[in-house]
Amino acid sequence: MDLRQLRYFKAIADAKSFVRGAHQLCVAQPALSRSMASLEAEIGQQVFFRHSNGVALTDAGERLYAHAVDILGRMKLLTDEMSVNLGKPHGAVSLGVPQSMQSIITAPVVGAFYQEFADVALKVTENSSANLRDAVINGQIDLAIISTLTPSRGLSYKPLFADLMCLVERADVPDRFGSAIELEDLAGQSLILSGHPNTARPYLEERFNAMTNPPTSRCEVTTASLVIDLVRAGAGPGIVPGGAVVLMADSNIRATPIRDLEMAWTIATSYERVGSAAVTQLSLMLQRRVAELIDSGAWPTARILTEAASSDEDRLRMSA
Repeated sequence: MDLRQLRYFKAIADAKSFVRGAHQLCVAQPALSRSMASLEAEIGQQVFFRHSNGVALTDAGERLYAHAVDILGRMKLLTDEMSVNLGKPHGAVSLGVPQSMQSIITAPVVGAFYQEFADVALKVTENSSANLRDAVINGQIDLAIISTLTPSRGLSYKPLFADLMCLVERADVPDRFGSAIELEDLAGQSLILSGHPNTARPYLEERFNAMTNPPTSRCEVTTASLVIDLVRAGAGPGIVPGGAVVLMADSNIRATPIRDLEMAWTIATSYERVGSAAVTQLSLMLQRRVAELIDSGAWPTARILTEAASSDEDRLRMSA
């Protein structure tokens, strides 16, 4: 058994399919099948159960997967630690971010990272906060920006920022609220909202349920960008994170901060990758990007979170 076989095995297990695994690895499927057949022959046990929709791990496969994640993670850490002596990070690093931060954080940071560390292979994944958290726990992603509403043990956390949610409307709709509103101002309104597994949805439902006359969902979509597109198309008002609209130069859209509707975000890192030079540099770039936007006034709906400023409630959630 070698590291290549472990990488192949993990990719197939993560993709739950030989076809998708081969596509992600850029390896011909017959070669992948031969490698797994050799692995199963060597350990004397079947690691995959084949079914009509792909593959699932057997009990032996589950045990091997845990070891594969550990071994491959340690190899990545070893590569990164050894590269420190060369002056700049090397190896590979994977970042997870919510889709709503694509323009304001992801694209600028990834561009700057590639300019400074061209020898590092960077993989970026967009997903919901809960899915990103699970991917960090499982070793599929090194670090991710996640909501403090989706904590877990076994991860290292760095508080990043808090951002107000915004009511998004077409600019030709009469402005009823001014520069900011309260959640109660939205009582009884029909809104376009992001649905599950978007982390904002359960938070919104929790807040709505505490209202006498809560807003209702006119339309449920998967991303903040689609909420904005539907608002632009005249489907009605919606709610999105401030970061999804603050840099958007669109005279057809008006975004109004909701003063008492705020979500906090943190950088979650696998403990196995905390010592990685590439992970450290990427984390610092994320922090600098957020600080520059907030300090310059370019992100007026957000505020910087520090360890000291983190609420007791957030700390309890982090340890839950």
